[in-house]
Amino acid sequence: MKIFKFKSVMSAAAMIVAMGAFSGASTVYAAPAKAAKPAKAAPQEEVIKIVRVDDSNFEKEIMNTDRPTILDVFSSSCPPCLIMIPTLIDIAKKYPDVKVASVGFDEPNVQKIKNTLPIQAFPTFFLIKDGKIVNRIQGAASEEQLLAALQYTPKAQPATKPAKAAPKKKAVTQNLTCSTDGQFGGIQNHVTMSLVITDDHIDNVDLVTNVFVTPELESRRAQLKQMFLQSGKGTVEETLTGFRLHTANESPFIKAMNMQRKSTYAEMKAGLELQGFKCE
Repeated sequence: MKIFKFKSVMSAAAMIVAMGAFSGASTVYAAPAKAAKPAKAAPQEEVIKIVRVDDSNFEKEIMNTDRPTILDVFSSSCPPCLIMIPTLIDIAKKYPDVKVASVGFDEPNVQKIKNTLPIQAFPTFFLIKDGKIVNRIQGAASEEQLLAALQYTPKAQPATKPAKAAPKKKAVTQNLTCSTDGQFGGIQNHVTMSLVITDDHIDNVDLVTNVFVTPELESRRAQLKQMFLQSGKGTVEETLTGFRLHTANESPFIKAMNMQRKSTYAEMKAGLELQGFKCE
């Protein structure tokens, strides 16, 4: 397998063309006479075991780790990046000897990373061992594809006695809506991801990206609309301020991505907040 060395990032224009994606409590006891103290929110890594990376910890978490690592470079404006969240959560849960790390291309304090890694599309997964890139995948990928590219063979699990069937609980369905402001190629947008989750299964996913066309870009409105239509990410509707790109659960794009659906409400909330979203 060829070993890639870290190299400079391509030009911004090349990345925009290549990315092809437009637009992731416990109760504290108190004595009856005293008011209960608010519980502290658990760190996101405790919920989903994914490490957030920027320039301050890149060398420690990526270059100097002794664990095989999947580094996800994402953009919040990229539907395939959001669709990959459940797959990354599942890998982090099932394979504790594999590190899953995430870096937001549009986030602050990542300039050194952007100047070091050859990022041409979103998402890009760098498969890393001993500080070297052993493989790279651009675009959405399955768990099997990521592990194969990492040259990782899951360890055999010791045989265990079958557990007694727990009493069947009533299924709990929850709605989760998360949104964030983003941008691609200098074009501002607002992304909203809505999910319906029953226990640990995602029943429905709905993505809406509102794109804002500024007065300086108004002369390119027709060209921009055509780019959205050609992206195939969903339906495109003109608005007073620009365009609305809608990617529905039953859209050809979602089906083609073959989205992993096994994640809980808490995991998806933490995963989206890790990618800069605010959730309701």
